[in-house]
Amino acid sequence: MSAEVLDSLILSLYDVQAVKFGEFKLKSGLNSPVYFDLRVIVSYPDLMNQVSALLHQRAVEAGLKFDCVCGVPYTALPLATIICSTHHYPMLIRRKEAKDYGTKRLIEGAVRAGDVCLIVEDVVTSGSSVMETAQVLQAEGLKVTDAVVLLDREQGGTERLSSEGVSLHAVVSVSRLLDVLFRSGRIGQQTFSSVEKFIQKNQTFTPAGEGQKNGSGGRSYRSRAALSSTHPLAKRLFTLMEEKHTNLCVSADVSHTQELLELAETLGPLICVLKTHVDILQDFSTDAMNILKELSAKHNFLIFEDRKFADIGNTVRQQYEGDDLGQQYTTPEQVIGSKGSDVIIVGRGILSASDRLKEAEKYRKAGWDAYRGRLSLS
Repeated sequence: MSAEVLDSLILSLYDVQAVKFGEFKLKSGLNSPVYFDLRVIVSYPDLMNQVSALLHQRAVEAGLKFDCVCGVPYTALPLATIICSTHHYPMLIRRKEAKDYGTKRLIEGAVRAGDVCLIVEDVVTSGSSVMETAQVLQAEGLKVTDAVVLLDREQGGTERLSSEGVSLHAVVSVSRLLDVLFRSGRIGQQTFSSVEKFIQKNQTFTPAGEGQKNGSGGRSYRSRAALSSTHPLAKRLFTLMEEKHTNLCVSADVSHTQELLELAETLGPLICVLKTHVDILQDFSTDAMNILKELSAKHNFLIFEDRKFADIGNTVRQQYEGDDLGQQYTTPEQVIGSKGSDVIIVGRGILSASDRLKEAEKYRKAGWDAYRGRLSLS
Protein backbone atom coordinates (compact mmCIF):
# COMPACT_ATOMS: atom_id res chain seq x y z
CA MET A 1 0.00 0.00 0.00
CA SER A 2 1.29 3.45 -0.89
CA ALA A 3 2.61 6.04 1.51
CA GLU A 4 0.08 8.54 0.18
CA VAL A 5 -2.82 6.25 1.07
CA LEU A 6 -1.53 5.66 4.60
CA ASP A 7 -0.83 9.35 5.19
CA SER A 8 -4.35 10.20 4.03
CA LEU A 9 -5.79 7.57 6.35
CA ILE A 10 -3.90 8.96 9.35
CA LEU A 11 -5.16 12.47 8.67
CA SER A 12 -8.72 11.17 8.30
CA LEU A 13 -8.49 9.36 11.64
CA TYR A 14 -7.29 12.57 13.26
CA ASP A 15 -10.02 14.64 11.64
CA VAL A 16 -12.82 12.39 13.00
CA GLN A 17 -11.16 12.43 16.45
CA ALA A 18 -10.26 8.76 16.42
CA VAL A 19 -6.87 10.03 17.62
CA LYS A 20 -6.87 12.61 20.41
CA PHE A 21 -4.10 14.46 22.19
CA GLY A 22 -4.18 16.07 25.62
CA GLU A 23 -4.29 14.40 29.02
CA PHE A 24 -6.37 11.26 29.35
CA LYS A 25 -6.65 9.00 32.35
CA LEU A 26 -6.67 5.41 31.16
CA LYS A 27 -8.57 2.64 32.93
CA SER A 28 -5.21 1.41 34.19
CA GLY A 29 -4.81 4.67 36.12
CA LEU A 30 -2.03 5.98 33.87
CA ASN A 31 -2.25 9.51 32.49
CA SER A 32 -1.65 9.35 28.75
CA PRO A 33 -0.93 12.24 26.35
CA VAL A 34 -2.69 10.37 23.53
CA TYR A 35 -5.94 8.45 23.25
CA PHE A 36 -7.07 6.20 20.41
CA ASP A 37 -10.84 5.86 20.10
CA LEU A 38 -11.38 3.98 16.85
CA ARG A 39 -14.96 3.13 17.76
CA VAL A 40 -15.95 6.46 16.26
CA ILE A 41 -15.26 5.24 12.71
CA VAL A 42 -18.53 3.26 12.72
CA SER A 43 -20.22 6.64 12.13
CA TYR A 44 -18.15 7.24 8.98
CA PRO A 45 -19.01 4.52 6.40
CA ASP A 46 -16.41 5.56 3.83
CA LEU A 47 -13.64 5.58 6.42
CA MET A 48 -14.77 2.26 7.86
CA ASN A 49 -14.74 0.71 4.38
CA GLN A 50 -11.27 2.14 3.76
CA VAL A 51 -9.92 0.76 7.04
CA SER A 52 -11.40 -2.67 6.30
CA ALA A 53 -9.92 -2.66 2.80
CA LEU A 54 -6.47 -1.75 4.11
CA LEU A 55 -6.61 -4.47 6.76
CA HIS A 56 -7.42 -7.02 4.07
CA GLN A 57 -4.72 -5.61 1.80
CA ARG A 58 -2.19 -5.96 4.63
CA ALA A 59 -3.09 -9.64 4.98
CA VAL A 60 -2.77 -10.19 1.22
CA GLU A 61 0.58 -8.39 1.02
CA ALA A 62 1.87 -10.54 3.88
CA GLY A 63 0.86 -13.66 1.94
CA LEU A 64 -1.39 -14.92 4.71
CA LYS A 65 -3.45 -18.05 4.12
CA PHE A 66 -6.57 -18.51 6.21
CA ASP A 67 -9.98 -20.18 6.13
CA CYS A 68 -12.01 -17.81 8.30
CA VAL A 69 -11.86 -14.47 10.09
CA CYS A 70 -12.59 -13.41 13.67
CA GLY A 71 -12.67 -9.82 14.92
CA VAL A 72 -11.64 -9.02 18.48
CA PRO A 73 -14.72 -7.68 20.27
CA TYR A 74 -15.98 -5.07 20.01
CA THR A 75 -14.48 -2.38 17.76
CA ALA A 76 -13.01 -4.85 15.27
CA LEU A 77 -16.30 -6.72 14.75
CA PRO A 78 -17.70 -4.38 12.06
CA LEU A 79 -14.30 -4.31 10.35
CA ALA A 80 -14.17 -8.11 10.23
CA THR A 81 -17.77 -8.17 8.99
CA ILE A 82 -16.97 -5.90 6.03
CA ILE A 83 -13.87 -7.92 5.15
CA CYS A 84 -15.83 -11.17 5.20
CA SER A 85 -18.87 -9.91 3.30
CA THR A 86 -16.70 -8.22 0.66
CA HIS A 87 -14.30 -11.10 0.08
CA HIS A 88 -16.61 -13.99 0.97
CA TYR A 89 -14.74 -15.37 3.96
CA PRO A 90 -16.59 -17.33 6.66
CA MET A 91 -16.74 -15.23 9.83
CA LEU A 92 -16.63 -16.26 13.47
CA ILE A 93 -17.78 -14.10 16.37
CA ARG A 94 -16.11 -14.35 19.74
CA ARG A 95 -18.18 -13.46 22.77
CA LYS A 96 -16.48 -11.79 25.72
CA GLU A 97 -18.64 -13.86 28.03
CA ALA A 98 -20.66 -16.98 27.33
CA LYS A 99 -24.44 -16.70 27.64
CA ASP A 100 -25.98 -18.60 30.53
CA TYR A 101 -28.64 -19.96 28.18
CA GLY A 102 -28.86 -21.47 24.71
CA THR A 103 -25.62 -22.99 23.40
CA LYS A 104 -23.51 -21.14 26.01
CA ARG A 105 -20.69 -20.91 23.45
CA LEU A 106 -17.89 -18.35 23.38
CA ILE A 107 -17.47 -18.73 19.60
CA GLU A 108 -20.46 -18.26 17.31
CA GLY A 109 -20.50 -19.46 13.71
CA ALA A 110 -19.60 -22.61 11.82
CA VAL A 111 -16.47 -23.82 13.58
CA ARG A 112 -14.41 -26.44 11.75
CA ALA A 113 -11.55 -27.90 13.74
CA GLY A 114 -8.26 -27.56 11.90
CA ASP A 115 -9.21 -24.39 10.00
CA VAL A 116 -6.82 -21.44 10.10
CA CYS A 117 -8.45 -18.32 11.54
CA LEU A 118 -7.18 -14.78 10.93
CA ILE A 119 -7.72 -12.36 13.81
CA VAL A 120 -8.65 -8.72 13.09
CA GLU A 121 -8.02 -5.98 15.67
CA ASP A 122 -8.18 -2.18 15.70
CA VAL A 123 -5.39 -1.23 18.15
CA VAL A 124 -2.71 -3.33 19.83
CA THR A 125 -0.72 -2.28 22.88
CA SER A 126 0.28 -5.37 24.86
CA GLY A 127 -1.44 -7.85 22.56
CA SER A 128 -3.48 -9.38 25.38
CA SER A 129 -6.86 -9.03 23.64
CA VAL A 130 -5.53 -10.67 20.49
CA MET A 131 -3.93 -13.44 22.53
CA GLU A 132 -7.07 -14.02 24.55
CA THR A 133 -9.10 -14.32 21.34
CA ALA A 134 -6.49 -16.69 19.90
CA GLN A 135 -6.70 -18.91 22.97
CA VAL A 136 -10.49 -19.11 22.79
CA LEU A 137 -10.30 -20.03 19.09
CA GLN A 138 -7.57 -22.59 19.72
CA ALA A 139 -9.70 -24.17 22.43
CA GLU A 140 -12.29 -24.82 19.69
CA GLY A 141 -9.70 -26.65 17.58
CA LEU A 142 -8.85 -23.76 15.25
CA LYS A 143 -5.34 -22.73 14.26
CA VAL A 144 -4.23 -19.14 14.83
CA THR A 145 -0.91 -17.97 13.40
CA ASP A 146 -1.54 -14.38 12.33
CA ALA A 147 -3.43 -11.20 13.21
CA VAL A 148 -3.89 -7.95 11.30
CA VAL A 149 -4.28 -4.66 13.16
CA LEU A 150 -4.93 -1.11 12.06
CA LEU A 151 -2.65 0.57 14.62
CA ASP A 152 0.33 -0.86 16.48
CA ARG A 153 1.13 1.33 19.49
CA GLU A 154 4.63 -0.17 19.54
CA GLN A 155 4.52 -0.90 23.25
CA GLY A 156 5.55 -4.54 23.05
CA GLY A 157 2.45 -6.17 21.57
CA THR A 158 4.18 -7.42 18.44
CA GLU A 159 7.00 -9.01 20.43
CA ARG A 160 4.67 -10.50 23.01
CA LEU A 161 2.42 -12.09 20.36
CA SER A 162 5.44 -13.40 18.48
CA SER A 163 6.62 -15.13 21.66
CA GLU A 164 3.20 -16.84 21.76
CA GLY A 165 3.39 -17.97 18.12
CA VAL A 166 1.18 -15.27 16.58
CA SER A 167 2.58 -12.86 13.97
CA LEU A 168 1.14 -9.34 14.02
CA HIS A 169 0.78 -7.39 10.77
CA ALA A 170 0.03 -3.69 11.26
CA VAL A 171 -1.31 -1.19 8.74
CA VAL A 172 0.04 1.81 10.66
CA SER A 173 2.53 2.19 13.51
CA VAL A 174 2.26 4.89 16.14
CA SER A 175 5.67 6.21 15.00
CA ARG A 176 4.39 6.80 11.50
CA LEU A 177 1.17 8.31 12.83
CA LEU A 178 3.08 10.83 14.96
CA ASP A 179 5.42 11.67 12.10
CA VAL A 180 2.57 12.34 9.65
CA LEU A 181 0.61 14.45 12.12
CA PHE A 182 3.72 16.45 13.02
CA ARG A 183 4.72 17.08 9.39
CA SER A 184 1.16 18.12 8.54
CA GLY A 185 1.06 20.61 11.41
CA ARG A 186 -1.69 18.77 13.28
CA ILE A 187 0.52 18.46 16.38
CA GLY A 188 3.51 20.42 17.66
CA GLN A 189 6.96 19.38 18.82
CA GLN A 190 5.95 19.26 22.48
CA THR A 191 3.04 16.89 21.82
CA PHE A 192 5.18 14.76 19.52
CA SER A 193 7.91 14.43 22.16
CA SER A 194 5.56 13.76 25.09
CA VAL A 195 3.75 10.95 23.25
CA GLU A 196 7.00 9.44 22.04
CA LYS A 197 8.39 9.50 25.58
CA PHE A 198 5.19 7.97 26.99
CA ILE A 199 5.30 5.11 24.48
CA GLN A 200 8.95 4.37 25.21
CA LYS A 201 8.46 4.53 28.97
CA ASN A 202 5.39 2.28 29.05
CA GLN A 203 6.50 -0.90 27.34
CA THR A 204 4.44 -4.00 28.12
CA PHE A 205 6.85 -6.75 27.10
CA THR A 206 10.34 -7.79 28.12
CA PRO A 207 12.30 -10.79 26.81
CA ALA A 208 11.82 -14.22 28.32
CA GLY A 209 13.58 -14.59 31.64
CA GLU A 210 13.16 -10.94 32.56
CA GLY A 211 9.44 -11.13 33.31
CA GLN A 212 6.65 -9.02 31.92
CA LYS A 213 5.43 -5.66 33.02
CA ASN A 214 2.30 -6.82 34.73
CA GLY A 215 3.42 -10.30 35.66
CA SER A 216 0.32 -11.73 34.06
CA GLY A 217 1.31 -10.21 30.73
CA GLY A 218 -2.09 -8.55 30.49
CA ARG A 219 -4.04 -11.79 30.18
CA SER A 220 -7.56 -12.00 31.52
CA TYR A 221 -8.36 -14.15 34.53
CA ARG A 222 -10.52 -16.33 32.28
CA SER A 223 -7.78 -16.98 29.73
CA ARG A 224 -5.27 -17.79 32.48
CA ALA A 225 -7.74 -20.22 34.02
CA ALA A 226 -7.89 -21.99 30.65
CA LEU A 227 -4.13 -22.59 30.49
CA SER A 228 -3.09 -26.19 31.04
CA SER A 229 -0.22 -25.02 33.27
CA THR A 230 -2.56 -23.28 35.72
CA HIS A 231 -2.86 -24.97 39.12
CA PRO A 232 -6.39 -26.31 39.84
CA LEU A 233 -6.80 -23.99 42.84
CA ALA A 234 -5.67 -20.97 40.82
CA LYS A 235 -8.00 -22.08 38.03
CA ARG A 236 -10.89 -22.10 40.48
CA LEU A 237 -9.93 -18.68 41.82
CA PHE A 238 -9.58 -17.09 38.37
CA THR A 239 -12.90 -18.58 37.31
CA LEU A 240 -14.88 -17.32 40.30
CA MET A 241 -13.24 -13.91 39.98
CA GLU A 242 -14.53 -13.64 36.40
CA GLU A 243 -17.95 -14.99 37.34
CA LYS A 244 -18.39 -12.56 40.25
CA HIS A 245 -16.51 -9.63 38.70
CA THR A 246 -14.37 -9.20 41.79
CA ASN A 247 -10.70 -9.31 42.73
CA LEU A 248 -11.33 -8.16 46.29
CA CYS A 249 -9.91 -10.06 49.25
CA VAL A 250 -11.06 -8.92 52.68
CA SER A 251 -8.62 -9.36 55.54
CA ALA A 252 -10.91 -10.35 58.40
CA ASP A 253 -8.79 -9.22 61.36
CA VAL A 254 -11.51 -9.70 63.98
CA SER A 255 -11.41 -11.21 67.47
CA HIS A 256 -14.70 -13.13 67.65
CA THR A 257 -16.20 -15.83 65.46
CA GLN A 258 -19.63 -14.18 65.36
CA GLU A 259 -18.18 -11.09 63.70
CA LEU A 260 -16.17 -13.27 61.33
CA LEU A 261 -19.27 -15.16 60.25
CA GLU A 262 -21.24 -11.93 59.87
CA LEU A 263 -18.50 -10.59 57.61
CA ALA A 264 -18.57 -13.76 55.51
CA GLU A 265 -22.36 -13.60 55.16
CA THR A 266 -22.53 -9.88 54.40
CA LEU A 267 -19.46 -9.41 52.21
CA GLY A 268 -19.32 -12.90 50.70
CA PRO A 269 -21.10 -11.93 47.46
CA LEU A 270 -18.55 -9.16 46.82
CA ILE A 271 -15.27 -10.96 47.48
CA CYS A 272 -13.12 -13.64 45.88
CA VAL A 273 -11.14 -14.47 49.03
CA LEU A 274 -11.68 -14.09 52.77
CA LYS A 275 -8.33 -13.88 54.57
CA THR A 276 -8.57 -15.09 58.15
CA HIS A 277 -6.31 -14.97 61.20
CA VAL A 278 -7.60 -17.70 63.52
CA ASP A 279 -4.78 -16.94 65.97
CA ILE A 280 -6.60 -13.81 67.10
CA LEU A 281 -10.03 -15.41 67.48
CA GLN A 282 -10.75 -15.48 71.20
CA ASP A 283 -13.57 -18.02 70.85
CA PHE A 284 -12.28 -20.24 68.04
CA SER A 285 -14.26 -23.44 67.45
CA THR A 286 -14.43 -26.08 64.73
CA ASP A 287 -18.19 -25.58 64.56
CA ALA A 288 -17.68 -21.95 63.61
CA MET A 289 -15.15 -22.95 60.97
CA ASN A 290 -17.62 -25.44 59.50
CA ILE A 291 -20.20 -22.67 59.22
CA LEU A 292 -17.56 -20.48 57.56
CA LYS A 293 -16.91 -23.21 55.00
CA GLU A 294 -20.63 -23.42 54.28
CA LEU A 295 -20.75 -19.66 53.74
CA SER A 296 -17.78 -19.83 51.37
CA ALA A 297 -19.65 -22.42 49.30
CA LYS A 298 -22.86 -20.39 49.44
CA HIS A 299 -21.23 -17.17 48.24
CA ASN A 300 -18.48 -18.77 46.14
CA PHE A 301 -15.30 -17.41 47.70
CA LEU A 302 -12.07 -19.00 48.92
CA ILE A 303 -10.77 -18.96 52.49
CA PHE A 304 -7.13 -18.06 53.01
CA GLU A 305 -5.76 -18.64 56.50
CA ASP A 306 -2.83 -16.31 57.03
CA ARG A 307 -1.25 -17.63 60.22
CA LYS A 308 2.16 -16.21 60.98
CA PHE A 309 3.95 -14.19 63.62
CA ALA A 310 5.73 -11.97 61.11
CA ASP A 311 2.64 -10.05 60.08
CA ILE A 312 2.11 -6.33 59.64
CA GLY A 313 0.44 -3.45 61.40
CA ASN A 314 -2.75 -3.98 63.33
CA THR A 315 -2.85 -7.79 63.11
CA VAL A 316 0.59 -8.41 64.56
CA ARG A 317 -0.36 -6.56 67.72
CA GLN A 318 -3.14 -9.07 68.25
CA GLN A 319 -1.23 -12.16 67.14
CA TYR A 320 1.87 -11.45 69.16
CA GLU A 321 2.77 -8.70 71.61
CA GLY A 322 5.13 -6.23 70.03
CA ASP A 323 5.65 -2.77 68.58
CA ASP A 324 3.04 -0.67 66.83
CA LEU A 325 4.09 -1.28 63.24
CA GLY A 326 2.83 1.05 60.54
CA GLN A 327 1.32 0.16 57.19
CA GLN A 328 1.70 1.83 53.82
CA TYR A 329 -1.35 1.73 51.57
CA THR A 330 -1.64 1.83 47.80
CA THR A 331 -4.65 2.38 45.58
CA PRO A 332 -6.36 -0.42 43.61
CA GLU A 333 -5.07 1.22 40.42
CA GLN A 334 -1.49 0.99 41.70
CA VAL A 335 -1.88 -2.56 43.01
CA ILE A 336 -3.56 -4.01 39.92
CA GLY A 337 -2.39 -1.66 37.18
CA SER A 338 1.15 -0.59 38.08
CA LYS A 339 2.35 -3.41 40.33
CA GLY A 340 0.65 -6.18 38.36
CA SER A 341 -1.07 -7.90 41.28
CA ASP A 342 -4.20 -9.94 40.61
CA VAL A 343 -5.98 -9.39 43.93
CA ILE A 344 -6.41 -6.37 46.20
CA ILE A 345 -6.37 -7.08 49.95
CA VAL A 346 -8.30 -4.69 52.17
CA GLY A 347 -8.62 -4.85 55.95
CA ARG A 348 -9.26 -1.79 58.06
CA GLY A 349 -10.35 0.19 55.02
CA ILE A 350 -13.54 -1.87 55.14
CA LEU A 351 -13.69 -3.08 58.75
CA SER A 352 -13.49 0.44 60.20
CA ALA A 353 -16.25 1.79 57.94
CA SER A 354 -19.68 2.54 59.38
CA ASP A 355 -21.23 0.76 56.40
CA ARG A 356 -18.97 -2.18 55.62
CA LEU A 357 -21.09 -3.45 52.73
CA LYS A 358 -21.10 -0.09 50.97
CA GLU A 359 -17.36 0.35 51.49
CA ALA A 360 -16.62 -3.17 50.25
CA GLU A 361 -18.59 -2.48 47.08
CA LYS A 362 -16.49 0.64 46.49
CA TYR A 363 -13.29 -1.40 46.76
CA ARG A 364 -14.72 -4.20 44.61
CA LYS A 365 -15.63 -1.78 41.85
CA ALA A 366 -12.30 0.05 42.05
CA GLY A 367 -10.36 -3.20 41.90
CA TRP A 368 -12.38 -4.55 39.00
CA ASP A 369 -12.14 -1.28 37.08
CA ALA A 370 -8.36 -1.34 37.56
CA TYR A 371 -8.26 -4.90 36.21
CA ARG A 372 -10.36 -3.97 33.17
CA GLY A 373 -8.06 -1.01 32.69
CA ARG A 374 -5.05 -3.30 32.66
CA LEU A 375 -6.69 -5.35 29.94
CA SER A 376 -7.46 -2.20 27.95
CA LEU A 377 -3.72 -1.75 27.36
CA SER A 378 -3.99 -4.15 24.46
